[in-house]
Formats: sequence, structure tokens, C-alpha cells
Amino acid sequence: MRKHYTLLGTSFLVIIVAVTGYYFITKTQRRPTETVTIGITKEPLMALIIIAGEKHFFSHEGLDVTLKYYRGGRFALEGMVANEVDLSVPAETPIIFASFERQDFSIIATIGSSDNELKLIARADHGIRKPQDLRGKRIATPPASPRFFLDLLLLKYGLSEEDVTFSVNRLHEELVSLLVNGDIDAFVTREPFLSQAKASLQDKAVIFTEPGLYLKTSPLVAFNNSIKDRPQTIKKILRALLKAEEFIKRYSEQAIEIVSHSTRIPLSEVRHAWTELNLTVSLEQSLIISLEDEARWAIKNKLTEKRGTPNYLNFIYPAALEAIKPEAVTIIR
Repeated sequence: MRKHYTLLGTSFLVIIVAVTGYYFITKTQRRPTETVTIGITKEPLMALIIIAGEKHFFSHEGLDVTLKYYRGGRFALEGMVANEVDLSVPAETPIIFASFERQDFSIIATIGSSDNELKLIARADHGIRKPQDLRGKRIATPPASPRFFLDLLLLKYGLSEEDVTFSVNRLHEELVSLLVNGDIDAFVTREPFLSQAKASLQDKAVIFTEPGLYLKTSPLVAFNNSIKDRPQTIKKILRALLKAEEFIKRYSEQAIEIVSHSTRIPLSEVRHAWTELNLTVSLEQSLIISLEDEARWAIKNKLTEKRGTPNYLNFIYPAALEAIKPEAVTIIR
């Protein structure tokens, strides 16, 4: 009889556990999710967004996030304008050009920066051993940030665009082929294109790095209407990115492997670049300074018809990040 009651008790317990488990599983499955699409590029500076996706930090916040990859930051921003994505991560140079034409978007946060991401790779077998040897050579660059970096590099070594045969508005992947085929002597680029060109040219290539010459940042951008309509969604995105930031601090090697796999950049190259990256969610005063500097550069070089520098404080949305991590916002207003 006692055995009979024991069996009944055990069966009852199993039923309770099963029902309880079903309840919680069903509750989890029915948890509402918001769909968000973010336009990014395949480069290590996108690490926070990549990690937040791969480690399910977005989904933990109730977000169903799709990452749409673009060839460059300006294409990601153009994708947002074309309603292909909800948010995008261009560099600051595409932002300043967009700011001359429209004022309906804002920077929510920056998700990384590097003062040594862009580099110039040249053909050593074309007589280029030092930056001064670029005089009279054929140099190409994509528009936006690479062109700004090239101007700074030439200026540092007493040169200007007039001292070289210069072409712009080229794609990174196109420039790799042009350099390998000998149609140009040098170009400015970033990973993964730097590794691609280096792998093809081997000892025929020389790479010029200039740490501290140009600080490239990765701002997370959205339209003002989207921010107004979905303020809680913006906070959820930032919380997920902050979790990714903590993950990277604790498990850097695993993060490097994830980024290498997602971007298809060789593991050794990502590991090397990792030490040059500042992967934090922030809104720092240096961002405003960079935007203003590049706007003045664009105006001086007649890359825009505008003659006044916009007030970039009007392009910052600090409220979401201030609500979650106020110490990450150091912009002076």
C-alpha cells in the first residue's frame, strides 16, 4: 500500500513539473519581439553589434535583429535612407556629408573607435619605400573617411593631392584588383581589404600606418522619427550592446574568434587589430570635434556647396544612453 502511494506521489510530481515546464516554455515562446534591421560593414570595429547578435544579447532584450552587411559605411547610411534598414553604422565622414543635406537623423551612440584602422598599402616594387615616395604616384581611395585620412597623410609628409595622380569614388574591393594588377601604385583601405591585397602581393607590398593621425569612430544612427516612435527599442539595443561590451572585456579571445568568423577576416589579422580598437558604447566630446574638423575639411576642399558648419549637437540623441549609463555620455551641451 505504501509503495502504491509512493508511485502516486511520484506520478503527481512528474505531472506538476511537466505542467510547470510547459507554462514557462510557452510563456518564453510567446514573449513579444520587435523586429530591427541594422546596416553595418564587415570590419572589426563592428564587434559590439556582431557579438550582441551572435551571443543573443539582442534576443534577450526581446529584439529580433537582422544585420545587413554593406560594402562601406556610406552605403549603410544610404541603405537607411532607402528604408532598407532601421539603423546604420557609418563612420563620421559619411555623416558630415549627409548633415549638409538633411537634419532628420541622430547619433544614438558610438560603438567603437580606432586611431589606426585606416592604412595606405603601396607597391614597393614601384619604388615606394617611404611616404615621401608617393610623390608622382597613382593613388586611389574610396570617398569619405579614406580620402580624409589620405589628405592628412599627405599633409604630414609635405605633400598634397596636387603632388599625386589622384582618383576617388572607387570601391575597396575594386582597388585591391587595381593594385595587384599594377593599375595604381597605392590606395587607402581597412580590413578585410588590407589583408586581401597583402596576401596577393606578399613582399611586393609596403603598408604605411599612422597611429593617432585620424580617429575613426563608428556612430550608431537612426532617423529622428524612428527614435521618437520607438524610444524603448533604442534603449534595448543599447543595453544589448553594453552586454556585448562586457563580454568582450571578459572573453576577448572568444570575441576575436566570433568577429573573425563573421567578417571572414583572418584570425591573426583580427587579433592584431584588436589592440588598436576601443570597443565601448559612448557619446564623447571627441565625436563633436571630429565631426566639426571633417566638415571644415569638406568645405575647404569644395566637396560640398555649403559654406557653414552644422551644429552637430543637434545631431546627437543622448537621452537613451544617459538613462542606461550616464557616465558614458561626456558631450558638453
